[in-house]
Amino acid sequence: MPSSFFNYLVFLYIFAAYSLIGSGILEHLFIHMRTDPDTIYSARLFAILLGIPLLVLSKYMLLRCMAELLLKKVSIVFTIIYFSVAVVAFILYGIFVVRLTRFEIGEYQVLVAVQRWVFTGLMAGIYTTAFLISLFLSGKLVQHERSFARVFGLWYFLFMILTCSSFLLDEVHEVVPYIFVIIFLSWHLIPILFLNLYLEKYHGQTASVREDFEDLLTSFSEEFEISKREREVIQLICKGLSNQEISDALFISLQTVKDHIHRIFVKTGVKNRVQLTNLIRSR
Repeated sequence: MPSSFFNYLVFLYIFAAYSLIGSGILEHLFIHMRTDPDTIYSARLFAILLGIPLLVLSKYMLLRCMAELLLKKVSIVFTIIYFSVAVVAFILYGIFVVRLTRFEIGEYQVLVAVQRWVFTGLMAGIYTTAFLISLFLSGKLVQHERSFARVFGLWYFLFMILTCSSFLLDEVHEVVPYIFVIIFLSWHLIPILFLNLYLEKYHGQTASVREDFEDLLTSFSEEFEISKREREVIQLICKGLSNQEISDALFISLQTVKDHIHRIFVKTGVKNRVQLTNLIRSR
């Protein structure tokens, strides 16, 4: 799984702990302290406001993760537009919160309703986009990689539907907000389990390569003019070693490993380790 997925989880869980769970605990404490309702509303609004950057970063990391699963990169133009819109939305929301809490201009119910629909729209837009990307841009991947990307996208599309439904219905019954939090926090553990099963099924042979691997690597090296040291690096890559592990195994610096891998990618025309191993296996 790309590192961006774990960055997504980190930002998302920090947002959940700070803005969702934290604001709920704060409200509970204020109620027991018999604080006036306006102060409670203000505290919750500011807690959510300060957590918005984390939410925005998490959604960006999810889109980046989906792009990496499809062996693509998120364009700089998209990144600039995404964060520009996010900054504008954050500033506008902040202005509304300050006007309401400091100057008592507006109504809490209106702002809470707007906040609910904006959050729902963000969730729907991001996760639907990720699902459509996985559906229509995975055609060039090999079968099992295409299936993994599509299941991943579908899983988060279902997450969006359940989360948005429970979020919009949180006033129907007092138990609904707890259902929302449980879904929000637990749903992401399943892709990690699915990833382990996927790796065992399709990449479990990396530590013990196939019997004719040496012959394949020899012909591969001759065809692409791979040096002896680069061949050793490729062999360790196919066994699933990280750059640091390759560095330790060959007694060379980490930067030297990166330089070797870059030259291998240039010679073979691949963009990442997965494409390199698939290129060798397809021979």
